[in-house]
Amino acid sequence: MTNRRTAVKVIVITSVIVGILVAGYFYLPMIIGDSVFPLKYQDTIKKYCQMYNEDPFLVAGIIMQESGFNPQATSPVGAMGIMQIMPPTGRSIASGVGYPNFTPNDLYNPEIAIQFGTWHIHVLKEKYGGNEAAALAAYNVGTGNADKWLRAGLLNNIPGGQTNRYVRNVQDYVQVYHKLYQNELQLAGSSSPTAGTISLKKQEEPSRNVVWGRLLKELVKIVYNPNQK
Repeated sequence: MTNRRTAVKVIVITSVIVGILVAGYFYLPMIIGDSVFPLKYQDTIKKYCQMYNEDPFLVAGIIMQESGFNPQATSPVGAMGIMQIMPPTGRSIASGVGYPNFTPNDLYNPEIAIQFGTWHIHVLKEKYGGNEAAALAAYNVGTGNADKWLRAGLLNNIPGGQTNRYVRNVQDYVQVYHKLYQNELQLAGSSSPTAGTISLKKQEEPSRNVVWGRLLKELVKIVYNPNQK
């Protein structure tokens, strides 16, 4: 009898532990996902997405990939601001949007940077006939490389891992921002993403895994860089 009670107790405890782990896997990312996938400047994002008929979830995904919503970010190659725009590109965009007296430091202004980045990705999408993979590749490494890969039929297998990861990450982040910030980023009068934006074929499972992946990366950073701010 004692052995039977012990076996039942083990089964109950095991079931409870498994239930907690399963519940944690399914629900924890959506509960604490905003701690690793922040959202700032949503009103500015929506303002310029409305102006340029662009998808705010796509813009948020680009920002997350580029700077993690840090308006003072500067890359080793000189890209600046929350959307990591290179100064020569910023100068070209300024001409396109009618922004006078542009200086590179303007890219550290979130209002200006988000306007420029939103306009830029929209123009790139138009250039590539709505092909977001091409537009994102061009945003990352320039239109010259994207044109070459498109002509060679390599956009689904871009040479070099960095741009492949960039495009995939942004697409994954779009899903995550849909899950976490549907109400905050949805444009008024719109019940679905802007026409021509990234197709959300991958549903809840991949977006959950993306959040888990980032949570684990942040935990590793904390463990190995405890003094990192």
